[in-house]
Amino acid sequence: MGIELVRAIAGGGTDMALATIIDVKGSSPRHPGSKLLLRGGGILGSVGGGRGEALALEACRRALADRAPALLQVAMTGVEALGPDPVCGGASTMLIEPLAETGPYRLALERLERGERVLLRKRILERAGTVAVELAVLDAAGMPIWGAAGPDPAASRSLDRGQARFDPAAGVFCDPLLPRERLLILGAGHVGRALAALAPALEFEVTVVDDRPEFLDPARFPPEVATVQAGFEQAIAAFPFDAATYAVVVTRGHQLDLACVRALLGRPWRYAGFMGSARKTRLILDQVLQEGCDPVRVADLWAPIGLDVAAETPAELAVAILGELVAVRRNAGILPALRSARESRRA
Repeated sequence: MGIELVRAIAGGGTDMALATIIDVKGSSPRHPGSKLLLRGGGILGSVGGGRGEALALEACRRALADRAPALLQVAMTGVEALGPDPVCGGASTMLIEPLAETGPYRLALERLERGERVLLRKRILERAGTVAVELAVLDAAGMPIWGAAGPDPAASRSLDRGQARFDPAAGVFCDPLLPRERLLILGAGHVGRALAALAPALEFEVTVVDDRPEFLDPARFPPEVATVQAGFEQAIAAFPFDAATYAVVVTRGHQLDLACVRALLGRPWRYAGFMGSARKTRLILDQVLQEGCDPVRVADLWAPIGLDVAAETPAELAVAILGELVAVRRNAGILPALRSARESRRA
């Protein structure tokens, strides 16, 4: 669920119903966690379009009339899969909910706007043909901020990975909400430009900083990329860092990289790192440690950045860096191995 959809629900005001894909079997145009909000006759979000979305809208209107949640099964198999409309040949289960209580979403929005992850944990109870939903909202540490919820390893995994999970046996749907993720690129040279070209497709909100105006020519970047002409330390001090910020240092020189690292160590972030050889990496890390920077914080830096895929061109380097950012975003199981390999690369 995007932050704009959460904001729309938190605003309340009119009759609202929410359709959420909770489970998929086979192929589907949208994954679990995809949502459609019917609000005052308007629609926000999507559960895939076509027949499935039409059925979801019909179910949302029925839920508003009945003031009761429901489960909707949408199958695109058999004869339907041979019709004139393109379908995927799979089946999905949607939870349809009339939204009378917006308090949980207001609390979730507050956390999201601080750059924190939030989890909606919905226990779906089916009794005698009726459906009830017990909602709990968990913070980034897995602690309930709305409703009752005990320790749940599945919920923690869902929140860490940023991936929705459904346990049909328990009837529990874990739905992580991710904040808007900002990518700050410090340096507008070849690698910085390549990163800025690719990162928006991964849903990063991208800002590029450089102190050279000619390198910030709007023609060099996609229109959705923001550019800032300023000294790097000044830009880092002014940027709205939070727990969903990613910062990549790709400046034109060792001293500028060092200045960026010093400034970044005083700000919050989910990921921060710099590009360089093993020798340069070791020199910068040793320098900030000698200056008294927190060793734990220094150890959290990613350096040298990028997956070790023998990348050479700016575009290849950008792909390697973005792959690493996605691994951090999803708290992928390979992260310990990446950390270990990075230590070897610094030697």
